[in-house]
Amino acid sequence: MGIPYRQKENPYLLVTILKDLIIYRDGIIYIKIGLILMTIKGRLVTVNFNILLLGNNKAVLKML
Repeated sequence: MGIPYRQKENPYLLVTILKDLIIYRDGIIYIKIGLILMTIKGRLVTVNFNILLLGNNKAVLKML
């Protein structure tokens, strides 16, 4: 997607808000991107993302 990324200094396990493990590949977040300027619900915000490699998917921003 052309977004610059870098390795996290302290990788961590991917878990839900209730601390349940999410098992996908090895379940560890190794990559992060810097601050990105986005418009969310009409408001301009700066966010950063931790990345889990997803195979064929380019991005998933929400889990239900």
